[in-house]
Amino acid sequence: MKIVFLNVPGHGHVNPTLALVSELTRRGHHIIYYNNTEFALPIEQSGAEFRPYPDPQPTAAALAEKANSLPQVSVWVLEQSQRLLPWLLEELRHEQPDLILFDSICLWGMQAAQLLGIPSVASITTFVAEGVKGMFTLRDGLALAGQALTALPGIIGQRRQLVRSYGPEIFPRPQIFPAISDTNLVYTSREFQPETNFIDETFHFVGPSLDTAVRQPTDFPWHLLDDGRPLIYLSLGTIYHNRANFYRMAFRTFADHRGQFILSAGRMTDLAALGPIPDNFIVRNFVPQLELLPRMNAFITHGGMNSINEGLYFGVPLVVVPQQMEQALNARQAARLGAAVVLGDRPPYGRTSPTALRQALDDVLTDDRYRQNAEQIGKSFREAGGYEAAADVVTAVHALHSTAEVAKPVKSEQ
Repeated sequence: MKIVFLNVPGHGHVNPTLALVSELTRRGHHIIYYNNTEFALPIEQSGAEFRPYPDPQPTAAALAEKANSLPQVSVWVLEQSQRLLPWLLEELRHEQPDLILFDSICLWGMQAAQLLGIPSVASITTFVAEGVKGMFTLRDGLALAGQALTALPGIIGQRRQLVRSYGPEIFPRPQIFPAISDTNLVYTSREFQPETNFIDETFHFVGPSLDTAVRQPTDFPWHLLDDGRPLIYLSLGTIYHNRANFYRMAFRTFADHRGQFILSAGRMTDLAALGPIPDNFIVRNFVPQLELLPRMNAFITHGGMNSINEGLYFGVPLVVVPQQMEQALNARQAARLGAAVVLGDRPPYGRTSPTALRQALDDVLTDDRYRQNAEQIGKSFREAGGYEAAADVVTAVHALHSTAEVAKPVKSEQ
């Protein structure tokens, strides 16, 4: 089977797909994976054939710049569809894939599959937030409304232009996000997903798609870990890693703490500029997160879906300081199920105090219920099947459509 995979330039959208791609490749399928050249190495290491989007390529920096405003992300995605769709339609006509995989904010992937009638599967790396009730606060709504006021003209204009170019079928569903298909992969468990009537039998909850073999190897001073102390991992992910003031606050807050802290400060952070580092901190630009987490007693995180999924997969309780609205939703769901303490989840997000941060960490370290609830969620993740279950879904879609093609009645010649 030849599969075209279309994704956006974001680690949170690419990383969950790498183990799936590796598994599909192992099963003998040919994957052509389109993204920004920044992601070429991990995609190629997963076994796919990497191809870049045409210049000017959509970039991780441009997407990250919009991340604090969901309406602005919508404008960006519509602009990319307007630009990329003509190129993609020609590319797909040339390649003749059997199936298209597309990320749920990769609108041009959904639209191309729709226009050409190619079987497709959506890859959803976040919660399905459409129709979720009770997780957003009034403050969230007011902040979102303020962002929407400036973005709405762009959304309406871009949408109308796409309809004029391709017809109303370019938007088969009312919402832009998530861009979905008749088959949808969600990389979490049904137990962890917030309740919404939007979900139906087309959504397959396969759990986190984790495989250390497809992650880039990273050196780490394992001999420095002190297993006789509580071990706490701290990371703000790939987009918000430049929060130097937060790291300095953590140094001041925990310099005399009984735990040992491992800080992943981000590839672009100047570690020397952070100032003096306490003796109970190991600070690196990048760490092997999947290998570290099973040894951790707690995880201080920004609440990105990948980070929350990976922490809970290994039963690690969380202290979540969300930096934007989507992360606040993730954090609240983890807290609702008793696996996290949430701080700073009111707009403007990410604000907390040293006292609150220390108290939250001590709470998750001393109250066994946080660990027990995290382990229960992790159990649901593992039982969902991961990348192997996801690959089963993809191959079943292909088999179903292949059977349907064979079963079509043959028109007799007149």
